[in-house]
Amino acid sequence: MPNALIKLENSANATGKRLSSWKEIAAHLERAERTVKRWESERGLPVHRIPGGARGSVYAFSQELDTWLKSSPNTEALLDDEEEVQAVGAVSFLGPEIVQPAAGPAAVLVTAEDAKTTDSLPRPSVSIPIRRWKRWRIAAGVVIALIIPLAGGSLLQHAALSASSGHASPAKGRAGDTASGSHASSVSASEQAVARDLYIKGRYEWSQRNPESLNRALDYFTQSIVHDPGYAKAYAGLSETYCMLEEYSALPDADAYPRAIAAAHKAIELDDNLAEGHRALAFVEVWGEWDFTAARKEFLRAIELDPGDAQTRRWFANSFAITGHTAESLAQLDKAQELDPSSHPTMADKGLLLFNAGREKEGIELLTEVERSAPAFTSPHHYLMRINLNQKNYPEYLAEGKKTAELTKDSVMLDQVDAAKTGFAHAGGNGLLKSLYSVQRKQYADGKLLATELANTCLLLGRREEALGLLEEGFARHRLDIVDLLSNRNSLNLKDEPRYRLLVSKINVPAA
Repeated sequence: MPNALIKLENSANATGKRLSSWKEIAAHLERAERTVKRWESERGLPVHRIPGGARGSVYAFSQELDTWLKSSPNTEALLDDEEEVQAVGAVSFLGPEIVQPAAGPAAVLVTAEDAKTTDSLPRPSVSIPIRRWKRWRIAAGVVIALIIPLAGGSLLQHAALSASSGHASPAKGRAGDTASGSHASSVSASEQAVARDLYIKGRYEWSQRNPESLNRALDYFTQSIVHDPGYAKAYAGLSETYCMLEEYSALPDADAYPRAIAAAHKAIELDDNLAEGHRALAFVEVWGEWDFTAARKEFLRAIELDPGDAQTRRWFANSFAITGHTAESLAQLDKAQELDPSSHPTMADKGLLLFNAGREKEGIELLTEVERSAPAFTSPHHYLMRINLNQKNYPEYLAEGKKTAELTKDSVMLDQVDAAKTGFAHAGGNGLLKSLYSVQRKQYADGKLLATELANTCLLLGRREEALGLLEEGFARHRLDIVDLLSNRNSLNLKDEPRYRLLVSKINVPAA
């Protein structure tokens, strides 16, 4: 027996039974394989890999797993992936009564008086991958607990409240806040005030645009909803936070956008005159649903409701710049800059748009200016990283890539930069690209990398057929990054390829 395996066996004797596969680990924890894999990547489940073993060769020790399970807060409350309801903010979609917990951040419980089975419950009006409904029988009916997941990996605990609790539901479709922040609701004025203060704190954290602040924003918006389940602004904030977490942290789009869509729809359901709700929905219509027609309608509605909102105009510009609406997008960014001259996100996005529009020197200068003014702001570093890679300015690519990875705490990107740096030291630009391709290929196979990122590297190496195949795979999986192929300069080199033109036609982009 190899020495490495002998050591593993001896270690197993000291730490309980050795579990030699994902299947055995899942069986020990009484969870699905998909769930324990997620716990390993997101929550630090102690799973080991055999040195030199084949991909997927894992093992674990029962005692380590049991210790981890006991020491990890809220892990026992996590639902299996086959049971988790992938919706946040959809609290009133399931039945006539919303039950508010007495105190603390907890899941919102929905009582369906007339429901006899989960199949008879009305489903959400948005497209959300809800796999299976958890149900509990209570004397007056069925109580459904919607678990609201936090991006940091924790879940809000559910509280079993009876249907006879006496809490009244908020009025559906009521108007939003007045100038004083109050609205028609059964929730007390003091609870509304707490919810409003939590929302304001959430917006401040959201505006900082980094993984830590966005997770704090998510907490604040969720607590705001707990105090006032009918507060439309909190749902809009929740939706936009999930969108930003996908961009500024490692939260997968498959997790972020279903939750963002549900929260945006809930905000508009509660207050159709809330500009933030329409803005949030417009954003997810583009990036989550690829529906540019619906997005334009929502953006224009948001601008009509609040023409002085720079954020709406900036997102409008970014969304339609990728479709070739360059003049319109620049006009919206100019207006956004006029409304908020100190906005670093607006200036960074304008720099990228100028570069993609062919005004390269102007765009790079503006991005560099933002970088100097706000060195901890991620976007200019990320944009310049991509620009320098595609321009084969490799030293600057490595510097910007390392800074971006450190700011976003993205270990996947850091591994890429480290591999590229080694390849560059050994064989120059060609060595950098080959090393980058090698590590990205493995990351993609492990489900850690988007198709377009690997496809971009393939195009830089002249691997056109492989790039096309990757883009087709990403499209088949409805990965949000595929929309980037509409404006990515390298993928535009494929415009004469029938397979590429077919992909673009399926995205249904409106004519410029």
